[in-house]
Amino acid sequence: MASKKVVISTEEIVDTEDIRHNPGLTKIPFYAVDAVVHQPFGAYPGECPGHYASDSEHVGEVFTAMNRDTLGPYLQKWIYAYDSDEEMLEKAVGRVRLVELERRSTRKEGFRP
Repeated sequence: MASKKVVISTEEIVDTEDIRHNPGLTKIPFYAVDAVVHQPFGAYPGECPGHYASDSEHVGEVFTAMNRDTLGPYLQKWIYAYDSDEEMLEKAVGRVRLVELERRSTRKEGFRP
């Protein structure tokens, strides 16, 4: 509530009826939100519980780059080389790896049964 603007990045957009069915699962009230961005795999290489597990190999690469002051080459490899997150996920990670990360995740709460 202290922010001037709130933008939510979300893995999925759910129907209003799903929210009305169990409003207690809504953590941020609608009146505090200025924009919603649908961004599947937006937390990659981290995890989004119920959607996909973290890519621990990639997370290790992040920490190695930060600890060895080699962030520039890391950013070039994973960020600057692509025009979008979707392109990076498609070309650098690959659908097979993303499906594996989805398989490793479990949903403990949320809107889906």
